[in-house]
Amino acid sequence: MKRFSVPALSLLIAVSLLSCGSGGQPYDSNTAIGKGEPPFIPLGQYWVIDPAGLLSQDIIVETDRICQGLKEAGIAEVVVLVQTGIKDPDKYATHYGRWLKLGKPGSSVEGGNNGIVWLIRPDARDRITISVGRGLPEFSSADYGQVMDKALDYVNFNNFDAGVLMLVKETDKKLRSIYKRGGA
Repeated sequence: MKRFSVPALSLLIAVSLLSCGSGGQPYDSNTAIGKGEPPFIPLGQYWVIDPAGLLSQDIIVETDRICQGLKEAGIAEVVVLVQTGIKDPDKYATHYGRWLKLGKPGSSVEGGNNGIVWLIRPDARDRITISVGRGLPEFSSADYGQVMDKALDYVNFNNFDAGVLMLVKETDKKLRSIYKRGGA
């Protein structure tokens, strides 16, 4: 058996730990879709994806502009997905963000994993779910809970245009105030 000195063993352990978790790979590879869940939809021209067909083109374009501004400012990559038929929204939103490789590559401490998925489920009782990448630790449940509450005032009454617009505008405002970067 090969013996290591204490400093060499400490270095070996440190390197091993760095290669695990957020320091090793830029994205978590678990992107499995649960049984009976709809397939993931790739990003197209816009950061807002609406296979349910509930949003007007004007709202898709306006909210896309705001999401693109957050990306260009280096704050976050934000996707809004309006999708029906999802049974496990938390897992679906998280795995969808991983599948898209949302957010900058790299470890969270290097500014990577800064993606957000807002999932709107028009056919569900709890209609809005969020998945926040580890690279946005200061965007807490207190922050996105306030954003969600404002959007729910519209979404719960089937006004998806106003709800998605509120969701994206308020997300932009909160993220820019937390991360102190200019407006869209």
